[in-house]
Amino acid sequence: MIYNEKTYREARMVAVRAHSSQTYDEVFPYEKHLDDVVDVLKRFGYSGKYIIAGYLHDILEDTGLSYNDVKRHFGEEIAEMVYCVTDELGRNRKEKKVKTLPKTASNPDAIILKLADRIANIEHGGKIDMYAKEYEEFKGSLYLGTPVSANKLWSYLESLLKLNLVD
Repeated sequence: MIYNEKTYREARMVAVRAHSSQTYDEVFPYEKHLDDVVDVLKRFGYSGKYIIAGYLHDILEDTGLSYNDVKRHFGEEIAEMVYCVTDELGRNRKEKKVKTLPKTASNPDAIILKLADRIANIEHGGKIDMYAKEYEEFKGSLYLGTPVSANKLWSYLESLLKLNLVD
């Protein structure tokens, strides 16, 4: 798969169309969140597969598109990244995360994608208290599998949550 501006536009186009009936924070078109995630990735120096996966990161969870749809059009590597950040079913948020975080932890690229998603949500101004309460479990589940290149994402996330945590 060739990662270039054309592929980025195609991924954005597919994601915007798939999420067209959804809103973000009950006010914005969902594409705002997708653009915010990609903006975080770009600010931290990520490109290529990360930009494509950034646009597609919620597509399996929130739309009718399948893993095989993503794989067919954007390749297995992107499909795996997206799959690994897709919430598993559960009776509540905690149960979903208990099932999902090990899957995310199994793919270092998915960890980067999940960090960018979390940062984008917090920068938007929502869910800060919830994310702060979940942080120890979130970091405990994902940190060891994180590539060194993502340390700045972790540090920035901690600064957003105003936490002084020791590893």
